[in-house]
Amino acid sequence: MKASDQVLRSARIVVVDDTPANVLLLQAMLEADGYEAVEGFTDPVVALDAILKAPPDLVLLDIRMPFMDGHQVMARITSEIKEYLPIIVLTAQTDEETRIKALSGGAKDFLSKPFDQAEVLHRIRNTLETKLVYNERREHASLLEEVVSERTQELAHMASHDLITGLPNRASIRRDVARMEGKGKGLVMLVAIERLGNVSDVMGPAVGEMVLRSCAEELRDRMPKDSLMGYWGGSDFFVYVPGGDIDICVRKVLEYFSQPLVYDGVEVVLDARIGTCAYPDDGVEADRLVQRAGLAMITGRRHGVDHYPFSVALEEEAAKRHGIERELRRAVERNQLQLYYQPKLRLSDGVAIGMEALVRWIHPEMGFVSPGQFIPVAEETGAIVPVGEWVLKQAMIDCTAWRKKGYDIVVAVNVSGRQFSGIDLPGLVERFLGETGLDPVGLEVEITESALLHDLEQAKNVLDAIRELGISIALDDFGTGYSSLSYLRQLPLTTLKVDQSFVRYLDQNTDDQAMTRTIVKMAHGLGLKAVAEGIESEFHANFLRDIDCEIGQGYLFAKPMPGSAFTDWVNVKPTQKFFAS
Repeated sequence: MKASDQVLRSARIVVVDDTPANVLLLQAMLEADGYEAVEGFTDPVVALDAILKAPPDLVLLDIRMPFMDGHQVMARITSEIKEYLPIIVLTAQTDEETRIKALSGGAKDFLSKPFDQAEVLHRIRNTLETKLVYNERREHASLLEEVVSERTQELAHMASHDLITGLPNRASIRRDVARMEGKGKGLVMLVAIERLGNVSDVMGPAVGEMVLRSCAEELRDRMPKDSLMGYWGGSDFFVYVPGGDIDICVRKVLEYFSQPLVYDGVEVVLDARIGTCAYPDDGVEADRLVQRAGLAMITGRRHGVDHYPFSVALEEEAAKRHGIERELRRAVERNQLQLYYQPKLRLSDGVAIGMEALVRWIHPEMGFVSPGQFIPVAEETGAIVPVGEWVLKQAMIDCTAWRKKGYDIVVAVNVSGRQFSGIDLPGLVERFLGETGLDPVGLEVEITESALLHDLEQAKNVLDAIRELGISIALDDFGTGYSSLSYLRQLPLTTLKVDQSFVRYLDQNTDDQAMTRTIVKMAHGLGLKAVAEGIESEFHANFLRDIDCEIGQGYLFAKPMPGSAFTDWVNVKPTQKFFAS
């Protein structure tokens, strides 16, 4: 026997007819055909009660019965039983009105009296098979609906959560922050994980994702239970802490990243920068809060601190910085840059032997823009390359003119680290030598330690090529960075400059005296000249002269001045003494 046949034979069938003989006859037919659960009722009221309490699979229902006819029973069944329950009407009447009324009331088929056994068994089997198909489809639909519901929930979760970290994503954060309006105050943290990109570059994206996921879990565990945390994107996490005590949260984050982290046996060194702002004082929209906390974070990074709070002054400074960045790109073509020169004197006799070229920017609307404001912007944006080219060529033009007038001077020009990697610096210098006619001995290129350390090998190659042109090379701000004899000996240097931070307090600090004496002695030991900057008093000048520092510059001698003023200064004070006798 097929499985479907077994299901059909076990179906519960209820026979309702006020004639006992009809009930017995139908029961006998069905049981003889193998049906196992056939119940008979002659009282429609009792039958209805049984049906409503335990709905069967099929009802064989007589139409004409006392107390309650078949139409009334059908009406109760169809109104109170929501599941599919087929009804076959038993009737001796063949008039169309009775049949139409039965069909409209819910009947699925008819059995005419007197009963024909073959017809009875076929119609019952067909009806039960139809119900079986219906049940199967309903179960399938129910299963499909369940799958769709689960998938819908998954899609909804995916739409509102980041797949890697499992945290609410940017869209979800925006909605959650919008719902917070009018519900109190709090503080927002934007946490940026630094050096995460290095992990992906070195160990692969899978490890990078694993580390990001682990960081998300650790951050979540360290935040208060009532905080709102989400993944903003990149390596940035958004955290809202109700109330005002965010210092503990900041400390917990920084403590976590203060030590090397281990993932699957691999040690990873990461860092975190945090910017904070206040809700709702600094904004009520997520994007505004992130923008302001992000500005604070970037400012902190620029100042070398891990945590920085937002203030309106930061926004004003950022707007000004943006204006500087925008206008700086046009400064060269609009002839807004000027060169100022600070004289460099031989300390043994006070004679001017050269000058350092310093760029100044005079904007028609912003006025004098401090180098401390626009040089860092130029370095970050790459505008330092065209600015540096202009400074180099203009300084060479001016120096050529002065040397033609008989001044035996050397112009020192600062070169940015960007110019080492962004252009063919030796080729540029050689071309400018040809265009300006400057004798190579009249030019000195100044570089800083930070410019060298990014790629020491490349820097050495560039400096070697410049030195082969006959140009002097000075290392600026020595002692303030990664000072190392090993790299000093590798580079074709001619001069070592003592940073003004050591010179400024020579008259007050014996440590600075010892450090300056050591630097000068080291320069001489390497066969280099020593230059001191920031000389502001006779004590400074005398001390430096006494330790055999050859050259000095500073406000004691002269402030930076335009080219025309420099010519006058040299003419008036070519050998003036600035030292105590």
